Amino acid sequence: MNESTANIIKTLNKYKVYIGIGVGVAIAASAGSLSFITMNKKKTQAAWQNLWKINKDLTMALEPRGKEAKERDAALSSAANAYKYIRDNMSSTSATPWVLFQLGNVSYRLKNYDEAIQAYNDFLNRYRSHSLSPIVRQSLGYAYEEKGLLSEAVQQFETVAAQNSFLTAQVEWDAGRCYEKLGQTDDAVRSYTRAVELSPNSSCATLAQYRLSAIR
Repeated sequence: MNESTANIIKTLNKYKVYIGIGVGVAIAASAGSLSFITMNKKKTQAAWQNLWKINKDLTMALEPRGKEAKERDAALSSAANAYKYIRDNMSSTSATPWVLFQLGNVSYRLKNYDEAIQAYNDFLNRYRSHSLSPIVRQSLGYAYEEKGLLSEAVQQFETVAAQNSFLTAQVEWDAGRCYEKLGQTDDAVRSYTRAVELSPNSSCATLAQYRLSAIR
């Protein structure tokens, strides 16, 4: 890999715009609080209660942002183990999809990409029609990208794009970024152009336009 190509890839990685990664804590905590009100089964109730507590503890442990990396990693690892416990001992409840999503997210943040991929795929295999599915699939694409599995990443991004969801412009930028890393310039131009057309005022469109100007 020559220096020019390496610099391009470094720049593309710097300007990833994450949708699924890192937002799950607030989403799951909110959903847990709302769903808890209507829960009847003891097992389901306990699963949501534990999920809410883990999310709350993790959010508190990661603040302030200036904490040492070791402290942050310890908090994330503790949360990952707690999510795994719920997954293994309180499965088949309405909380399970959120548990798998969160497990994937904290594994990703710990750079345990294989575990993140496993958690996201477990979610998609079991809850393909869940409302979180597009975000999980996009997050899976990010994990594949970090592993260098760019074709697999593109497949996930393109699948989300085909669903015409609120993530379409974002995942077109994601796909274009991976196509460019693969050296597939025509495909990269197509994806970047679509990102700009779909959401011209968005940050992903700005980044896509920048790349279009550089590679055309």
